[in-house]
Amino acid sequence: MGQPAAGSLLTLLRVLLLPVGPTVAQELPSAPTPGSPLSPTEYERFFALLTPTWKAETTCRLRATHGCRNPTIVQLDQYENHGLVPDGAVCSDLPYASWFESFCQFSQYRCSNHVYYAKRVRCSQPVSILSVNNFKELESAAEGPHTVMTSPITPHVKGE
Repeated sequence: MGQPAAGSLLTLLRVLLLPVGPTVAQELPSAPTPGSPLSPTEYERFFALLTPTWKAETTCRLRATHGCRNPTIVQLDQYENHGLVPDGAVCSDLPYASWFESFCQFSQYRCSNHVYYAKRVRCSQPVSILSVNNFKELESAAEGPHTVMTSPITPHVKGE
């Protein structure tokens, strides 16, 4: 029973989310860097594909069931990242979770916390600084309380 439902979900997701026309990169005069975050206008178009909320929830169910390596999820993630899902840390516009170890972790966080329309943004610091080991080194080297960046790994209170 799980397999036919999963197949139907995949088909529905492909129809609802994947663009039929030219890609975002083909529409722009100069193509953005593959793996880079979408611009505000591009995110507006991208999130239009995930509206109403049940469409975003459908992608989240597929991601939870099949993971980030599912071909349909990979296509969606590539679309959100100018054709290439980035390796390593990514940053978000969430004030309480501004960086993630991977794009997959960011996407899963959006789903599990029902913040479907959170955006990936350019990191204000080099990605190498955002690695977990470097973050821990910064924490232990600093004297007194500080805030460098907030990670979803760090406990936080969810505001309603």
